[in-house]
This record gives sequence, C-alpha cells and structure tokens, in this order.
Amino acid sequence: MDMHFDGVIYQTYPGELERRARHSHPPFLILDVRDAAEYEVGHIEGALNVSVADLSRGLPNGATPATEFFVIGADPRDSRVREATLALREHGALRCVELSGGMLEWRQAGYPAARPA
Repeated sequence: MDMHFDGVIYQTYPGELERRARHSHPPFLILDVRDAAEYEVGHIEGALNVSVADLSRGLPNGATPATEFFVIGADPRDSRVREATLALREHGALRCVELSGGMLEWRQAGYPAARPA
C-alpha cells in the first residue's frame, strides 16, 4: 500500500467505484450503512449491509486494517457515511473511501442496484 494514502479519508464517484469493483486487488469491501429496508430496495452488488453501531464495535469479519473500505450511504447528506468511516478509522482502517453522492448518485449514473434473493 502506498504510504501517502494511509490514514486519509477519500471520496469518490460512481464511475470509479464501478471500475474498482471489477478488480479484487488490493482487497476491498463495499459497506452500505443504510438501514436494512433501504438496502433491500437496492444496493451495489457485493455490498455488505452494516450499521454504524456494528462498525463502532470493530472491523467487519475477515477485514484487516489493510482492507480498502468503500462506504455507501443514501445521498450526499447522509451523516452515517462519515460516522461509519470514523468508526473504521478508530479500529485501524488505513484506507476509507466514501461514495460522495451515495446510492442516489449511483442510480443517477445508471449503474444497477441489486436486490436480495
């Protein structure tokens, strides 16, 4: 991991997240911090639905501080995104990337939203 990236909160846009989701290295997780009802309406394929409370207790199962975390909320004003990112950082996460416009921007860009089976 590049040292100049460590310890910083980044923001990205849907096109970059979609591109990044096609490559598994370095390891990454997409964390959707919306509530379960919002998640079930549609989410980014492969995203884990976790709450800020879950993240305040520790990193998701199988994740390490070197895992890259993409944090997704409802829209640009969703304060859960920053709360989740700060919780991840408190547990040692080195690279946290927030989708600045959340699922609203993801959908507006025309990317698909998955639904639970």
